[in-house]
Amino acid sequence: MRTDLTDLFFAAVYGCFAQSGVIPSDASHVSAADRAALLEAVCPGHVTERGCSTCPGASFSTEPWELESITLGHFLAAASEDAFASGVGCEPHVNLFGGSYLLTKDRSHWRKVWYIPGARADDCKKLTGSDRRDRLVCDASDMHQGFASEFLYLLDPGQKPGEQGIDPHGVFFNVPDSVGECQVDTHGMLVSGKIESVAFVPASPAPSVRIVATARLGKATIPPEILESLESCGRARLATVSRKYEFLFDGNRVVPSQANPPMAGFEALAPETSYSVAK
Repeated sequence: MRTDLTDLFFAAVYGCFAQSGVIPSDASHVSAADRAALLEAVCPGHVTERGCSTCPGASFSTEPWELESITLGHFLAAASEDAFASGVGCEPHVNLFGGSYLLTKDRSHWRKVWYIPGARADDCKKLTGSDRRDRLVCDASDMHQGFASEFLYLLDPGQKPGEQGIDPHGVFFNVPDSVGECQVDTHGMLVSGKIESVAFVPASPAPSVRIVATARLGKATIPPEILESLESCGRARLATVSRKYEFLFDGNRVVPSQANPPMAGFEALAPETSYSVAK
């Protein structure tokens, strides 16, 4: 049975674990020497080719922490030289199986500022805020109780952990999908959803940016006897339609357009379509 929107919210914010690539990553290409220097600031004396041999501060596990991406920017201040090192390991599902370290350049050396558990920043676009600090708009996905979620969120690496409120990763758009696990919602319907692309368009006044997300959505009622007869839920095919959703990054937060197709909070509502069963 489908969880309510509150459950989905917490699953999305705290349970994401994979990026889909719909946002061209702004992750930086750094030299091997710079990578080693950054890792030495994260886990002094425990640097490996892939990251850190032990957990550099997280207490959940003693497993290695593997570096996935480094994003250079001005996260703490307009003139600061900062790096956001995102990785996997050392955390449970509730914290996305990983987290990120914010580092800043202190003269010629990198200094660790803080760790943000649950912040995975591989598939992200860097946007400059009204205070000239950088933020990240990221795409990620999650599987929770048989329901998949692909979502977009706003992350502020320069804001101290614990001071970002109930929504620390700023989820502003979510597309659910239940076809893969044959899970029906409270109305007995299968839901298909996928974000196909995300575009960023400069807007006025600067530094505002329009965020345009294109998604394919559909839902249909499949009789229980048909669902039970399927050897694989992959045989169920739901018809989908393409819809565009617009949001405005105003330099501080992301605001949805009032002209968007129907949504419940930050979740896109799929239109009722039809289904077929592959042979």
